Amino acid sequence: MQLNVVFFARLKRETGVEYLSLEVAEGSDVRAVAQLLEARFGISLGGCMTAVNETYASPDTVLSPGAELAFLPPVAGGSGEPTTTPSTGAPSASAPADDGPAGDVQTHCEVTAAPLRLETADAFLVKPEYGAQAYFVGTVRSPNKGRTVEFIEYEGYAPMARRVMQGAADTAREQYGDLRVFLQHRVGRLLPGEASILIGVASPHRRAALEACDFLIEHLKLHVPVWKHEADEDSQHWVDGQTAHETL
Repeated sequence: MQLNVVFFARLKRETGVEYLSLEVAEGSDVRAVAQLLEARFGISLGGCMTAVNETYASPDTVLSPGAELAFLPPVAGGSGEPTTTPSTGAPSASAPADDGPAGDVQTHCEVTAAPLRLETADAFLVKPEYGAQAYFVGTVRSPNKGRTVEFIEYEGYAPMARRVMQGAADTAREQYGDLRVFLQHRVGRLLPGEASILIGVASPHRRAALEACDFLIEHLKLHVPVWKHEADEDSQHWVDGQTAHETL
């Protein structure tokens, strides 16, 4: 059977391949395909997560013909530290997106190369029935670990990132009630001080808005498939990430 294989971040550099059509035996699982690819490219996929059809998968997941299998190094989305803490208020127009937004009528999920603007979130979130808005903006920090950062290249698995964002918004509603949720992650080259992630939550109640915003920050930094390649005064390197799902 035939699969579509996708590599991201350092794996794309190590293999020299982003997309690959691969013929494998019927009934192959993720681990078996990983072993084939390790032998073919002379790389190690140990410690990587995987996704099948844009959903995190285990090494034992059995694959179907035509499935898309993605190999994901530990993720490092957002920013290392907040430059603003979640706060109530209403900061207020709209930036064009390179990758179309997704979500239900109460949720905006987007991966974009365009600058992130609080005004865009504000236009989506501020409604008469929602008396509180909480916002978080994460920006590129410099210095980092004592070294001056020149820029960070953000790379993302955009379709899956939007799925993860929507799932996070759905979970936030289960915990905190009626919410409007605005989620954007930027990709491409960002300079120190530029925003990489924007999270906004509107609720009828202040406490729910604040707590849902904090939940979304912590959830997305673990689960959203985004990677950071950092250039500092000494070198360029992939920023260490995290694995919140089963790994190979």
